[in-house]
Amino acid sequence: HRGYLNLDSYLVIIIFGTETNPISKTMTPIDLALYSHKILLQEESYTIVKFDGLPKEVTSFLREIHWGSEGAIYQNMDTEKVFNAIPNPFLVAILEGDLIIATGVFCKTKINITDDVFPCYYIRFFAASPNIRGKGITKKYTSRIMELIAEEVSEKTIFFANIEKGNKASFNVVKNAGYDPMFTFNTIGFSRFFPQKVKEVIKISSDEEKVTVKKLLQNFYRGYAMVHFESLFKNDNYQVIKKNGEIVAGCQYYRVHWVISKMPGRSGMFILKVLPRLPFINRIFNPSKFEFVAFDSVYLKTGHEKELGRLFEHILRVENLHSGMLWLGSTSPLKKAIQQNMSLGILQYFVADSSVSCMVRTEGLTTNEKQKMNSTPVYAQAFDFI
Repeated sequence: HRGYLNLDSYLVIIIFGTETNPISKTMTPIDLALYSHKILLQEESYTIVKFDGLPKEVTSFLREIHWGSEGAIYQNMDTEKVFNAIPNPFLVAILEGDLIIATGVFCKTKINITDDVFPCYYIRFFAASPNIRGKGITKKYTSRIMELIAEEVSEKTIFFANIEKGNKASFNVVKNAGYDPMFTFNTIGFSRFFPQKVKEVIKISSDEEKVTVKKLLQNFYRGYAMVHFESLFKNDNYQVIKKNGEIVAGCQYYRVHWVISKMPGRSGMFILKVLPRLPFINRIFNPSKFEFVAFDSVYLKTGHEKELGRLFEHILRVENLHSGMLWLGSTSPLKKAIQQNMSLGILQYFVADSSVSCMVRTEGLTTNEKQKMNSTPVYAQAFDFI
């Protein structure tokens, strides 16, 4: 087995793949003359380059990466689609000669911490070619890259990246780059063997309706940290249920396709080899073609949790799928409301122990501002996890 050291924005993790020739597949040449760029550092045979936007060659590099952890290992079949939809990105790449050997995408946005607004960079698609594994290059240059990017900011700024539960080595890499754990996200699974359409569901389409929904979400998450809505209405599929003319439940969604190649332990072998052969169960979870809906920008009026469940079920039926997932902060009131008042289905048993640590680095924030951020529930945008 060959190891891939993946530093995905939310999954900074060591995984093991089975590529027969991973070096050739995960080293992609790039012509710097074709792109607007800035050389941040040259040292020995390595060059760290910051690109304006996202060069197309990087999708070839990322397409072959197997993501995962010490647990499940998977390939994201929608990498190119997600990559091209990232808002306000720039790429930082480590080159050896003209070959891309590591990448990281910084996404610039603004986030709310309760009523305060801060510039923010969240980090995705950190990935490294296997031929640099074990040489200390990733650890060394991750810290250098973070310092170089931090030097470019001139105002109070928040950086964050997420690490999957149990990855101590990856935790240490990010910790070494000046990031500290501040929040925990939990994965919530939702599934139905026979999802049903709900006639009351309405798709939000007009500009006036979108303004209304955004105001509802801003008020709903006003007491949360890390709130950002730059992906709201991205796919123009926000759905709601109304009662007496009032929106009581709403969300948008993304259709996701993963191929899961490995799961830990004997139970993992059972899940991979046996479950796909079981009638009905394979509707919920088929590792060779795990298709699901990622629910995002969820709105819930207190007391209408069952309507939110009906909305989720309707979306599954429309997409002809049986599984969905969402990510919620561990102390989020929304998480508590859903878990206590909604029948989640069998998929929850597969993902119940999944969690992600949100690692945060701040520049210029006062002690009081950091304490305020640390004491509030955290918002999770599903687009950042797929």
